[in-house]
Amino acid sequence: MSPVIHLTTTAWDTIRSEVAAEAGRLETGGILLGHDFGDVLQVTVAGGPGPNAQRSRDRFLRDRDHAAQLAAGAWEADRAQWIGEWHTHPTTPPVPSPIDLASYARHLQDPDLSFDRFLSVIIGQDDQHQARVAGWIVTAGAATSVPVSLGDLQ
Repeated sequence: MSPVIHLTTTAWDTIRSEVAAEAGRLETGGILLGHDFGDVLQVTVAGGPGPNAQRSRDRFLRDRDHAAQLAAGAWEADRAQWIGEWHTHPTTPPVPSPIDLASYARHLQDPDLSFDRFLSVIIGQDDQHQARVAGWIVTAGAATSVPVSLGDLQ
């Protein structure tokens, strides 16, 4: 079975709300917290950008203090851990950019973070300029497209 990214209803609602609030003007995003079950990467909490995030048309830097508070709360709630990030590409396809890949490589190389793989969910535009959600699993050697499922697991 190939891996799948599963966003719970709560996590997806947060992402949808943040995307709608930005209305495609600037990149936005946040951290993804949850559990890596091997074939299923379950996201239980999606964070927003935070009040001190830096955003432009082609770049997003999350508010680290805001992300740390979300991570602490998610750990207390169900031992959810930081497993990745989500962000938008307002005018381009949902494919990791060179800036994204460099950021993910830094996370993977940081011995304090201990990532074997890093999860990325990007909301961008397809060839017909329709919104599209794409999931990526990033390792030291590759960024692999994986399916994204939405809703609560039974």
